[in-house]
Amino acid sequence: MKYSETGFRALYKQFCTFPVTETVKKVISAFPGAEQANCVLTYGYIDTAAGVTMEIIAAGIEKGDRFRFFDGNDKVTIKLRIGSVENEDFSIIDDSDGNLKKRYADKIEMINDYDAPEDVEKSRGFTFLDNCRDKYCVDDVLVFLTKDGLDPEGCWVRIIGLGDHFIMGTLLNEPAQNFGYHSGEKIAFFVERTKDDKILCYSNMTPSMKLTAEDLADGSMLRNAIHIFNQERTEPHFIDVLEFLRDSNVWIPCNTIMSDEDYADMERAIMETIENDGPDSLLGKTFTNKNSIRLVPDILQNGEKFFFPVFSSAEEMGEYGSHFSKIEKHFLEAIDLAVNNKQNVSGIVIDAFTEPFVLEREIFDIVQKMKTRID
Repeated sequence: MKYSETGFRALYKQFCTFPVTETVKKVISAFPGAEQANCVLTYGYIDTAAGVTMEIIAAGIEKGDRFRFFDGNDKVTIKLRIGSVENEDFSIIDDSDGNLKKRYADKIEMINDYDAPEDVEKSRGFTFLDNCRDKYCVDDVLVFLTKDGLDPEGCWVRIIGLGDHFIMGTLLNEPAQNFGYHSGEKIAFFVERTKDDKILCYSNMTPSMKLTAEDLADGSMLRNAIHIFNQERTEPHFIDVLEFLRDSNVWIPCNTIMSDEDYADMERAIMETIENDGPDSLLGKTFTNKNSIRLVPDILQNGEKFFFPVFSSAEEMGEYGSHFSKIEKHFLEAIDLAVNNKQNVSGIVIDAFTEPFVLEREIFDIVQKMKTRID
């Protein structure tokens, strides 16, 4: 088989053999059995920047459909980039019993350091993206940037994360036109099937209509945008939610933390009041603290994931909010609080108990870099 006939998945995390060429023979001289070898055993992985790569595991001898492999050399690392062997015939070696992985465990363990984050690994299974992928660097896809007044422009984008309805990536080249984004910045892009049944990746960078602070003050426009998106999860509706969030104030439920001294003083004052004047006398009584009071945002947990809750209005907290102090912050400040929380939050959840919307942590910086809609 040849690479062009099979694609990267036939090689990815698989043992394969390639014939020993003159070039390969020179580089495997430090491997046991190199002089006798007519093939090499390799293990495929993906180097995100360099592309599909075959790590040479051992020298081998092929006779018909039988193979004999020598010991490896864990002190030597030799990589075959797929471009250098894409026209060579290779054979996949069945290791369903795990014997090869066990025999060459130390080398495989080193290769596992190249494993990508879970979302990127998952995206490598998206066969619908294959026509958009780079031939060798398969995490890189061609995305067409669009903006009113400009021609659509194809740019290479490296996949770094997944949302429920979009893909996150980093721009790898500087667009020739002024889309407002530059090489090295993160963008969200979407996948669309065209009328002729082709897959197209695109990112719409057209600025949206302008707003005033008064338009967003009561949170109703944000709530309406979230409702529309939850009903129809399209790219324009998603962008609307992000842009409303970028310019909105939100309400954050917080636990009130007193100093030990203030807490002891308040407890003593309560007990003295009850003893002298009865429990009813506490109604309307005030207490002045000596030290500063900390407001610590509450955190919600869903399974093993933690989320930073914010609300479009104080009323949206409902009964839950009655147990907390409430502070109003600009959403960009809420992002900073979420990022710096001692819990490793997975995202920010807006209006968790009515009509929720989760902003994944991976796209916080996209919202932060969005241009304001406020005039």
